Amino acid sequence: MSPQKYQMIRRAAAAQSTRLRILEATLQLHGERGVVATSHKDVARRADVSVGTVYHHFPTIDSIVRACGRLAGELHPSPPLQSIDPRAPRAERIESLTRELVAHYAAMPWMEMLRSERHDVPALEAGIAMREEAIAALVRRALGKSARQKKVAVVTAIADPAVINRLLESGMSQREAARTLASIINGWLEGGST
Repeated sequence: MSPQKYQMIRRAAAAQSTRLRILEATLQLHGERGVVATSHKDVARRADVSVGTVYHHFPTIDSIVRACGRLAGELHPSPPLQSIDPRAPRAERIESLTRELVAHYAAMPWMEMLRSERHDVPALEAGIAMREEAIAALVRRALGKSARQKKVAVVTAIADPAVINRLLESGMSQREAARTLASIINGWLEGGST
């Protein structure tokens, strides 16, 4: 390998490492204080790089939010549809759903805060909408043939990140929170909801 090519490879690796450090710092800050309250200067300080370096890699808030969304998607993917067996009885499907959602949101306690800022940052709105659609698909799979729009909306609201956060903050274990939510949802469904 020629010295020039070796230098180019090293520079590319260093740039990629810097970019990742910036994204990790940004994710931490977004989780602590939200997107709106995080500036490029804050990110630079946390990542230990210059503000110009942050702007070089991510010239706008939307560009850094989109990149953070991709990284967050890799670190915290939505629960897979296969986690719910469509042949299982509905009560079991709901139990699987709540276990998946509690584990998912417990790993992202900051989701509630980011959702409150979604209308202020277009890239955040798009990323959250995609995640919500993946969750709605999971809810539809759990409901099976009875997956009407109203039922999907109610089940999604009951298993909302804010509700899950409150249950976990109250001292419930993830298992207890999932069982509680499953009991509420199954009770509502068995009560003849439309």
